[in-house]
Formats: sequence, structure tokens, C-alpha cells
Amino acid sequence: MVSISSMMMMCLTLMICFGVPLGLFWFVRRRYQASIKSFFVGLIVFIVTTQILEAVVHVYLLKVNQTTSIWLMQPLIYSLYGGLMAGIFEETGRYFSFKWFLKKENRIQDGVSYGIGHGGIEAMLIVGTTYLNNLIFSVLINQGWIEKLGLSAELEETVVTQLTQISPIIFGLAGYERLMTIMIQIGLSLLVFKGVRERKICYYVLAVFIHAILDVPAALVQVGMFNIYVVEGFITLIAISFIIFMVKQFKNYHEDLTKVEDIELEKYKQAGY
Repeated sequence: MVSISSMMMMCLTLMICFGVPLGLFWFVRRRYQASIKSFFVGLIVFIVTTQILEAVVHVYLLKVNQTTSIWLMQPLIYSLYGGLMAGIFEETGRYFSFKWFLKKENRIQDGVSYGIGHGGIEAMLIVGTTYLNNLIFSVLINQGWIEKLGLSAELEETVVTQLTQISPIIFGLAGYERLMTIMIQIGLSLLVFKGVRERKICYYVLAVFIHAILDVPAALVQVGMFNIYVVEGFITLIAISFIIFMVKQFKNYHEDLTKVEDIELEKYKQAGY
């Protein structure tokens, strides 16, 4: 049986993965007229850069090219590689989005909107869908219907063992990590946004470095070289640092918060059209 506490933690994580991004976007859209376009560009660019472009590179280096695949079997090298690839692809996607696709969406709230889209779809795809499956399997296990799915005996045993023996804290920790990661993704978006707006490439480079450093410990946890609670503490510190950074940027660009999204449209509204 999957415990009630475990299922509650799964539900909490699901709520964070789907509810937090949508709730944040609703708030910045309603309060500051943040760009809808920026939100969807962030969403699409994450999918294109990570699920398509980066995935192609991974297939080549990890499977097709025998030399690199053997070399990257070493946990530390693989972790460094994974972190660097994630940083390069995602931050480059951000950079070109702000520079080319979002030239008119150049208010700070538009940068936040982009970050919500980027971090939100990551939470939904990477963790949200997984935990939705976990919750469905948990219900089937508790109702005694898991056998009816026709899974292989080995796979069924693995699913049941994982869902019944993993601590509820771990299920809840996934939601906490996504919450912190969403804050970080918004912060990274504003960092690159700042670089494009102020024409300082150093902010883009810094974003790549921070992103890479963040992903390395997470990868090492998977091979047992790092304690998960230490990594979550590290992620929390980075998230808090970015929250402080974002507050400062809102003060620096406070005039943006009063700018309407479409000046001409606003004039028509005020005229009663």
C-alpha cells in the first residue's frame, strides 16, 4: 500500500508544478500587464533548446560517438558535461529570445513573464507529468488494480517498491525543489534580460556559469556522490540570492512597472473604444 502521506505529498508537488507557474503568470499579467508573448516564448524556447537541440547533441555524444560515450561514463565528467550543456543551450535560448524575438517586450515584467514560462513548462514536463503518473499508479496499487495494466513482472515490482518504500518527505521535496527552481529560472531570465537591455554580454556568461554549477550537484546525487539534502540546501541558497537580485532589479527598473503593454491599445481603451 502507498501511504496517505505519500499521496498527499505527490498532490502537493503536482499543485506546485502546475499551480505556481500559472498563478505567478496570472499575477504579473493582471498586476503589471506582463507580456503573454514573453510567457509563451519562454515556454517554447525551453522545449526547443532542451527537448530537441540539446537532446540531439546528447544522442550523438552519449550514444553515436563511441569515444565520447566512453569518456562521459565517468560520473564527474558526465555531471560537468550535463551542467555545461544545460547552461549553454538554455541561456543562449534566453539571450536570443530577448535580443531577437522580444525586442518590443523589453520591460522587466516581460522578463519575469519569460522566466515563468521557461521555468513553468520545465516543472510541468520534468516533474509534474512524472508525479501525475506516480499518483495514478499509487491509486491503482491501493485498489489492487496494478496487475490489470499488463506490466512485466519486473517493472510492476519496481513501480510498487518505489512508491511504497520511498519516504513521503522525498515526494514532497520534489515539489520544494521545483518551487526553488522556478525562482531560479526567473532569476536567470532577468539576468540575461539585464545583459541584453544594458548590452553587457558578461551577464549572459554569468548566467551560463551559474546554470552549469547548479546542475552538476544534482547530477552527482543520481550516482550517489552527493547527499540530496545538501544539494537542496545549495539550491535554496541560490534561489534566495536570485530573489534578492530580482527585488533589486525591480527597484532599478521601477519605471517599467507603470508602462502599459500596448500604448496605442491603451489610448483606445481610455477613449471608450
